[in-house]
Amino acid sequence: MPIQLEGNVIEHLDFVHASITSEVSITATSSATGDTCISTGVFGITNPGDYYVEIFTPYLTKGTTNLDVELFEGATAATGTFLTTLTGHMTGSDILGSCPNLSALVTLAAGSHRLTVTAFVDGGTGKFGAGTGATGQPPPARIRVRST
Repeated sequence: MPIQLEGNVIEHLDFVHASITSEVSITATSSATGDTCISTGVFGITNPGDYYVEIFTPYLTKGTTNLDVELFEGATAATGTFLTTLTGHMTGSDILGSCPNLSALVTLAAGSHRLTVTAFVDGGTGKFGAGTGATGQPPPARIRVRST
């Protein structure tokens, strides 16, 4: 049987979503060279305007003393356009074991887009958490884009 949706329901569906099931090691030490943590892949927008970007990761681990997580339009930090910081400059006491939900409100023009979450540390190795969700494993990390 077909399902009919009303306008107020349709507008809150995801334009794109993606997930990963393995943690990402973060060793980059600057915004311009940030390690890619998760990406939407290419998607299209018909109506320009504001869109919510929501990111879930079961954990974030700092490098030696800090971690920064950022959102770019494009495939990487090096080739993309910086949109916003998602965490600011975080220290270990801010992030260990917190199951972060990161979000941003971005303005997108009509056309093709790809949003990428990147991260960098001051030194050492940080982690952008993800797992399979099996017993004893963290859940997958996810990114979604939806209308406001």
